[in-house]
Amino acid sequence: METQATHTGIIWSELMSRDPEASAKFYEEVVGLASVPAGEGTDNYWILLADGQPVGGMTGRHAGTDVWPSGGPGGHWVGYFSTDDVETAASRAEGLGGGVLVGPLDITGVGTVAVVRDSDEAVFGLFRPSEG
Repeated sequence: METQATHTGIIWSELMSRDPEASAKFYEEVVGLASVPAGEGTDNYWILLADGQPVGGMTGRHAGTDVWPSGGPGGHWVGYFSTDDVETAASRAEGLGGGVLVGPLDITGVGTVAVVRDSDEAVFGLFRPSEG
């Protein structure tokens, strides 16, 4: 018997930015988000913090491309829905006329993620945090 994946709403938001430094300043000035780097090199990632608590992430363009798998070339946000089974949820999205754009990927110490699109081409993420 197939089990239904549990969903609890959007639990993470990620900004795909053409200029992460400018975006960090913008969101700090507009809504008070702080940003701290979480990686080095061309694939840097920043954690966005509200009152010291992680609420999202931000990434710049990756080397050799002007677009993100989730859309582009303009900056945009992707909301990640919580699910206990990213693989099953991604497969269901595909089976219902959507598509899998990235993943599912296991990220050590973070969890399992995928970026998918629905049957109307709206993009969203699936996320199961690591335990512990």
